[in-house]
Amino acid sequence: MNTWYSSVSIIENNCCRTKNIISSRKVIKDIMRIPFKSNDYFANELNSAFKNIKNVYFEAVKLQIETKKASVMLGDGTISQSTTFELHKVTTFYHRLINSLGTWITTGVSMTNTEDLHRIYCQISQEVDKYYIYGYFGIQFHALSYYRVNKRVVEIQKELSQIADEATRTFSLLANRGNYLIQNELEKVGYAGLAFDELFTKLFEDQELTADLERKAQSVEKEFPEFEQMRIRKNELLEELNNLLVELYQISPVLIDYNKLMQGEEGIVTYFDVETIRNQKTKERDPYINTGRITKESTSRIANKLNQVAKILREVSGLTN
Repeated sequence: MNTWYSSVSIIENNCCRTKNIISSRKVIKDIMRIPFKSNDYFANELNSAFKNIKNVYFEAVKLQIETKKASVMLGDGTISQSTTFELHKVTTFYHRLINSLGTWITTGVSMTNTEDLHRIYCQISQEVDKYYIYGYFGIQFHALSYYRVNKRVVEIQKELSQIADEATRTFSLLANRGNYLIQNELEKVGYAGLAFDELFTKLFEDQELTADLERKAQSVEKEFPEFEQMRIRKNELLEELNNLLVELYQISPVLIDYNKLMQGEEGIVTYFDVETIRNQKTKERDPYINTGRITKESTSRIANKLNQVAKILREVSGLTN
């Protein structure tokens, strides 16, 4: 066989295999998360059960994130009106939910944040026959910092401004005094007339002189004790100002999927995955499931578990039928 033609054939076969693997992985990704795209008994039953969970969960969480008006103060002392929801209502709801789930295993209520983007969520799991069911309930929102409406905020800002002005004047005096002292010391050792590059080389080579000049420069600061006092006072004021901060929470009351969750969008999210347990001893799992081959008995048991979650969601949120 022609070597060139053989190489081309091998490349083409490898490309085909690669395409098949990619295609297979895409199918696995699609299959493992409800809603399934298959049109069979298992897929239809679980899609219906998940749709019920999603709708009930959305209505339940909307009750917990109802907003209320809040007066806040901006950094310049301006009073503004904004809205927020009560975080504790959401966490209380999740705690009630996981405490009511019976045989479902949960990891508790978790909170994470990246800068101003926050997330509260809980995860649940259940084994049914040889299948592993995983569920996620969460919200993603922004936390924005403001000041409490308190005249002390304006007073602190004013004092900090005064300290900054005074510190600038004091630092100028300190710098002039330090420069004068260093200049005199350099004149004593005959370095005063050197160019910067030459002076740098001399100081680099004479570590003892460098250390002596540093000690003398630091001693100048002691002649201006008010500079250290201003630094201490500034830190005290900043800490007090920090204690006057308040966070307001903002969220869009819309359902988002896993992808939008990862992209940092605000909203309410739930998703469920189903995997095959390959080994009951090791609990090794395979994300692939052949929905067309799952028995009606297993389908009913899994669907019942999901319907149970929807029922509990409705109960703990106080929703009526």
